[in-house]
Amino acid sequence: MFVHMLGVPFYVRTDEGREVDEIFTSPMLRNRSVKLLHLLACLLYHHGEMVDRSRILAMLYGEDHGETACNNLRAVIFRLRKVLKKIGLPDGDYILSRKGTYGWNEKLCPLEIDAEIFGAQAGKALAMEDGKTGEKIQALMEAVSHYKGSFLPLFENETWVIQEELKYRENLGECMDVLYRLLAGQGREKEILPICTSLLSVVPDEKWYLLQIRAFLSMKEPTLAYRVYEEAVKVMVDTLGRQPSPEFISIFRSINKNPEKSLETIGNIREMLDDRVVPGRAYYCSFPSFIDAYRISGRLMQRNRCLSFLILCTVTTSRGHIIKNKSKLEKISGQLKEAIMESARSSDMMTSYSLSQYLLLLNGITREGCSIVTGRIDQKFRQFNASSNYMVNYYVSSIKDVPPLSAITEYRQDDMAPEQMGWEI
Repeated sequence: MFVHMLGVPFYVRTDEGREVDEIFTSPMLRNRSVKLLHLLACLLYHHGEMVDRSRILAMLYGEDHGETACNNLRAVIFRLRKVLKKIGLPDGDYILSRKGTYGWNEKLCPLEIDAEIFGAQAGKALAMEDGKTGEKIQALMEAVSHYKGSFLPLFENETWVIQEELKYRENLGECMDVLYRLLAGQGREKEILPICTSLLSVVPDEKWYLLQIRAFLSMKEPTLAYRVYEEAVKVMVDTLGRQPSPEFISIFRSINKNPEKSLETIGNIREMLDDRVVPGRAYYCSFPSFIDAYRISGRLMQRNRCLSFLILCTVTTSRGHIIKNKSKLEKISGQLKEAIMESARSSDMMTSYSLSQYLLLLNGITREGCSIVTGRIDQKFRQFNASSNYMVNYYVSSIKDVPPLSAITEYRQDDMAPEQMGWEI
């Protein structure tokens, strides 16, 4: 039987070729299937060994489980045995129980698990001698092709799942680093591009963008490298909720210093530089670009005495707590972004610092004008989100008085009262 654990969905395929992921989402299991599926995943992944009962209890119910958890485990095992009969397997006892241990009956039903296949092929490919370059490249490509996503994402917060995911992600990263090095040594960097694109579709990661950028720079295509960079920053901030690493930002600098740029006409350059965003809205840019704009505004202010203000907009619960529910935060963050872009002028700049925070740079304005802008943002935000459960907090400062940009984002920890520092449950 084949078991799919990398990516979604988690499913099994019988030797007859029938995929049975639908049974795990059937009405019979919909309300009480999580523990059952978790137990099944544990037993399948640890096939060939008997797992101690206390270890299974810790996996399913945590380290501090009580007697109730023990009773629940017996009930879950009973239900799992009934479910397995519906998969279409021949009659038999597929869950073994021996002296306080449980295990999958490997003799009755041998398993192939995609995660183990990937791990084995990755290890084999990495162990090959570099002298056999062609064979090693092919083996690495074959190994990477078996990676279809994170390990058991349905249980991504479980400790044992996190440990295995880190192991497989480390194997994947090492395979990609070696593969790029070998391809670059043969002038075949272009071949890494579709592989990175495939990986980005299942597991967005800064590393795959970095490899694409390096490939384009090696191919003397700085414009394409910059486009990848912009896409990467947007994905990392808007989707992953984190800022690019220092290494990634240094790549941005190297793109502009690339001496191999081809000669272009002023028309082609103007076309690339032209602003294609909707007029009448604030200019949205990546965080590294915002840093440059911030520094330029500070220099211009010294020269022409034109005031510039930095506003940090943070969305929280109505009690000032951080919004912990990620899906809810993503929706509210998008509404705040639209509210800011429609409330500021087209000459103003904004960027996302995290899912809950946006930075807004206002040029040629007074402090009273900043209050008008924040008032418009509040009004627009209420149009997009009428709920009274959320609010926007503002930190406003003139650039000449502002502390280092990196410190601005920490103002809540410095300025909030202790009772406002909790997480939303």
